[in-house]
Amino acid sequence: MASLDELPPFRRAQLLWRWAHQGVAFVEELVREAEKLPCRLPSPPPGPPGEALAVPGDDGRFHLQRANRMLCGEAEEPGAWRHRHHCDWIEREQGPQEWRGGRVDDPGTVLWGSLVVEWAVQATGPGVDPGTVDRPDRCQGGSYELRHLWPPRPARTASIRRLRAALVDALGADCHLCGLYPGAMVDHDHQTGQVRGLLCAFCNRVLEECPHLTGCPRADYLLVPPAAGLDLIYPASQQWRPKQATRRRVIEQLGFDPFDGLHPPS
Repeated sequence: MASLDELPPFRRAQLLWRWAHQGVAFVEELVREAEKLPCRLPSPPPGPPGEALAVPGDDGRFHLQRANRMLCGEAEEPGAWRHRHHCDWIEREQGPQEWRGGRVDDPGTVLWGSLVVEWAVQATGPGVDPGTVDRPDRCQGGSYELRHLWPPRPARTASIRRLRAALVDALGADCHLCGLYPGAMVDHDHQTGQVRGLLCAFCNRVLEECPHLTGCPRADYLLVPPAAGLDLIYPASQQWRPKQATRRRVIEQLGFDPFDGLHPPS
C-alpha cells in the first residue's frame, strides 16, 4: 500500500502544503486511498472533433465553430444559432461592476444583479485562426469548458513567450498532459526550475494535487515530463512565491515546515 513517505520529497512537501488545513493524517489517508483510482483528466470539450475556427457573427463577436457547428450556441433554424448567457454583476456606490466570483463583503456593495440574455447569431464570414481574435471580441457563451478552447493570451514577459514558443515548436500547442485543450501555462518543477511542458487551465490547476506514485496520467507526467529533453529553465524572477503570512499559517497548521531541508517555495 502506498504511503506519503514514498513520494519524492518535494512532491510530499507540496501535498502537505496544499492540504495543510486538513492536517497530516488527512494527507496520509489521501495517498493511501489514491491507489484505488487514478486522477481523471478533464472532460473533452463540447462539439464534434476537429480543428476549431473563429467565425464572425452578426452580433459583432467571433464564435468557435467545428464541422459547421457553432459550439457556443444551439441550432435554432438553418444558419442561426441560439445563444444563452448568464450575467452577474454587483452594484456599488460608484456604479455597477462585473462580478468575477468569490465573496463580496465591503459595505459599499448595495445589491446584486443577475440577468439571463438570449440572442440568435448568424455567421457573416469565413472562419479564421482563433489565436488572431482579441479576447474582448470572443464570444463567452456556451459551457465553461468552451471558454478554454480559445488560445491563451500572450504572456506578459518576453522570457515566458520564448519558452512557450519553444514548447509549441517541439511538442505542439495543445496541453501536453490531457491533449484536449490549448496549452495555456508554461509548467515547471518548482524545485529545479526545469520546464515540464504546456498545460491547459484545467490540468495546471490540479497537477500538484496528484497523490499517486505512478500509474496515473498526472503522476506519469511528473515522473517523465514531456519537455525534459529540451532542457528549458523557467526564469526565477517569474516563479510564484507565497506571502510570508501564508507560510507562517501553513507551518502553524502542520506544526512543522514541510519544505525544511528542501528548496523552499520562497
